[in-house]
Amino acid sequence: LGFLIQFGEKGSETVPLRQIAPFFANSDPDMPAAAVSATQVHDWLLQKVADALEQIAERATAKENGPSSGSDQDVAMADATTSPSKASTCSRGLFFVEGISKSSYVKQAAEVKNSSLKVINCHDSVIYVLAPLRYATIYGCSDATIVLGAVGKALRVEHCERVHVISAAKQVCIASCRECVFFLGVNQRPLMVGDNHKLQVGPYNTYYAQLEDHLKQVGIEPTINKWNEPLALGVVDPHDSLSHPAGVSDVQAETATLLDPDQFTNFLIPNWFASAAPEATKDNPFSLPEPYLTSQQKKHTNLGEAKQILKETPLDEGKKKELSCALHVLFKDWLYASGNIRQLYCLQGD
Repeated sequence: LGFLIQFGEKGSETVPLRQIAPFFANSDPDMPAAAVSATQVHDWLLQKVADALEQIAERATAKENGPSSGSDQDVAMADATTSPSKASTCSRGLFFVEGISKSSYVKQAAEVKNSSLKVINCHDSVIYVLAPLRYATIYGCSDATIVLGAVGKALRVEHCERVHVISAAKQVCIASCRECVFFLGVNQRPLMVGDNHKLQVGPYNTYYAQLEDHLKQVGIEPTINKWNEPLALGVVDPHDSLSHPAGVSDVQAETATLLDPDQFTNFLIPNWFASAAPEATKDNPFSLPEPYLTSQQKKHTNLGEAKQILKETPLDEGKKKELSCALHVLFKDWLYASGNIRQLYCLQGD
């Protein structure tokens, strides 16, 4: 029930439902909890919901009597209709990124204007939407890297394959995805539902100049990151990819595994998005757990040692040129083999 009913002021950490409920306030923590009737719990929840609705009605009345603002209303993602056109469109406070294939795509805050976002049917691409968002949905994408700014309500990723998602969000829900990796800065436990397979989660691994400002705008707290506490809800039939009522063959839905620290790398957002403002973000605002920080430092040390060895190796000018050419050729081969050469050309063109 804690996923549906939350207590706490906007912008602050929510208080767990079990701490708010009055039924066990005076019970001995060393003793088994006494049973409480479902009717009692039901009546208490109904009263709390009624109180909350009354407060919402009072705030709505106050807004009607004062200056109105269209930005105060949250847009439900389920109410949106898919735009038939490719690339980006904006409708009813929703920003669509659709049908991007074998390309790179960039949108920043000034272009998205605090909308909710849908990324739909994008394949073999790198997509940046570096903006404060309300809701975000990533649906039906494959073989892509998708970098989102700060999602203040909830991020949902559904029916995706071999996608890397990098995002800061208040809540994350992952449904029926395969072989995806998620680098998250998330204030609540990531929720896994549906028929997921071979998912990995890692700590948030990037930054851009306006990131901390965007986190503040949408109320995400960078000191709280529950990326490593994924929770799988529901059951699935291992012989049937469609969800259905529980049966004798159903098994617990698969959760995500934690990314091996040795596989963790920082994701560098191109520096032509940088800002000269003194308050610009210059580092990852989400702290790294010790194993990931140690792995990162080890890689930096190894790189520094390799550079020093190359620098100190006694070579004549001809051999130095030969070595330099070999390194450039190998790096260029890697750019083409990995597909990153396309991203360089696309972003240079923009």
